[in-house]
Amino acid sequence: MKNWSGTVTFQDAQSHSPATVDELAKIVAKEGKIRARGSAHCFNAIADTNAVSVTFENMSQEIVIDKDRAIVTVPAGMKYGELAVALHDRGWALHNMASLPHISVAGAIATATHGSGVGNGNLATAVRGLEIILPDGNIKTVTSQDPDFTGFVVGLGLVGIVSNVDLAIEPTFNVEQTVYRGMSREIYAANLDEIMSLAYSVSYFTTWAAAGGGEVWAKFRSGVNAPAGLFEAYPATSNRHPLPGLNPEPCTEQMAVSGPWHLRLPHFKMEFTPSAGDEIQSEFFVDRKDAPAAIAALEKIAPQINEILWVTEIRAIAADNLWMSPHYQRDSIGIHFTWKKVDAAYEIVKVVEAVLAQFKYRPHLGKVFSASPEYLKSVMPKMDDFVKLVQQIDPENKFGNTFTDNLLGR
Repeated sequence: MKNWSGTVTFQDAQSHSPATVDELAKIVAKEGKIRARGSAHCFNAIADTNAVSVTFENMSQEIVIDKDRAIVTVPAGMKYGELAVALHDRGWALHNMASLPHISVAGAIATATHGSGVGNGNLATAVRGLEIILPDGNIKTVTSQDPDFTGFVVGLGLVGIVSNVDLAIEPTFNVEQTVYRGMSREIYAANLDEIMSLAYSVSYFTTWAAAGGGEVWAKFRSGVNAPAGLFEAYPATSNRHPLPGLNPEPCTEQMAVSGPWHLRLPHFKMEFTPSAGDEIQSEFFVDRKDAPAAIAALEKIAPQINEILWVTEIRAIAADNLWMSPHYQRDSIGIHFTWKKVDAAYEIVKVVEAVLAQFKYRPHLGKVFSASPEYLKSVMPKMDDFVKLVQQIDPENKFGNTFTDNLLGR
């Protein structure tokens, strides 16, 4: 089995697909080494194991809504696209979605996956409780009242195997999406705060080509009017795809057509393959106030980037208090790279990291990066506390793998 993009071949010696939480707990108790895997959308080996894997496709996909508390209990392996439909049909919504709806809830939370919006935290910030399976098979519930709750949420699969998640929800809402074409990187960087604050969710796409052009994808909550122009940029007159030249049919509706939140906030429809498919992804987060300077620094290596790039997407993410979140206590700008699937992509990632190190970048832990544990500890203030929590929960390292051992320097 491979990950979604075919860049990681999983090394499982054995795999289980339990049908119930009790069955999952018994498997965890029995196995000496086990790793949970969601939708396999990560671009590194975080979900790999050379021992036993467990997947969730046979588990119940039923959700439970507590209307009084505005919380939904969700099976860990459920995909966001399926959850969103179930919520919307009942009159509810999540605060945000990632660029694609095909990812599993627990996997996305464990890696702090995010959408965009200066006021929107990553998907993990909606978590209000976790049901987890401990190494001995016992089931533990962790809530926001627990002292180490913020350490458990972005858990990288290391503080227990998550079986159910409680998420905050809100009344359903509509969104309208407008794409502005012809936005140069120079103008974008000079007006970054204003542009990223334009709508509920805003993304900027560019290829780092010499011409310096790009597109602003602005998603407005219905009732907020999109401006007729945006600095030098102008509204598109037909639907667009984030990757230049590709058919926009897989993309969610644009042209300011109002529709439910879950059919506008992601860039891609659930029924289509997202993005290019044949790709490698990496993403690096800097403090929002440093973003214009970071973009200017990357301009110096733009020809190297553009040579093997499909597209870059720049997004905004609000600060949070989750220990292993790259947005921990820092309003962030994420600079994402969708690379062509070539070996040279892994080398240019190191070049990008070297350029962004002066801004104390933090990597997306579910994508490709090369940062050392020492560097990560220097930019992630709670990493040592997280390592202690993992050691406390799983002293035998039942849930770890080679990737996480290297990540944490274990």
